[in-house]
Amino acid sequence: MSYVLIIEDEAATAAPVKAALEMDGISADIACDGKEGLSLFREKAYDLILLDLKLPGLTGEEVLSAIRKEDPFITVIVYTNYSNFADIKKLTNIGIDGYINKGPGADLDELVTAIEDKLAPIDENSMDALFKELPQKTS
Repeated sequence: MSYVLIIEDEAATAAPVKAALEMDGISADIACDGKEGLSLFREKAYDLILLDLKLPGLTGEEVLSAIRKEDPFITVIVYTNYSNFADIKKLTNIGIDGYINKGPGADLDELVTAIEDKLAPIDENSMDALFKELPQKTS
C-alpha cells in the first residue's frame, strides 16, 4: 500500500482528494498547515506528498525546503491555485516532482491518475535506461 500526505489548509479541497485516493487503495493523511505537515512527515514514512503553497504558518516553500533537507528522494507534487512562473521555477530548483493546478476546472480523476503514475514502480526497461545514463567508472 502507498501512503500520501496531503498538506492542504482547505478541508473542502483536501477531503475529496483523500477520499478519491483511498477509493483507489492509497492511504492518505491530511495536514491543515505547514507545521502539522512537517510533524506528520517526520512521524510516518510517506511515498508522496501533495503540497499546497499558501498555508497558514509555514509556507509551502518553507515546508518543501525542510522536507528536502531531511529526504531528498520523497516525491513532492505541488497542488495549488498559485501559478506564478518564477515561483514554480524556484520550487522546481528546490525539488518538486510535479505541479498540478487545483484552480477552476481542476479534475479530481486527473489528480488521482497523476499521483498513481508517480507511485507506480519503475519498469525494467526504464531501469535499464537509467543505468545506461549513469557515468561509467574509469580506471
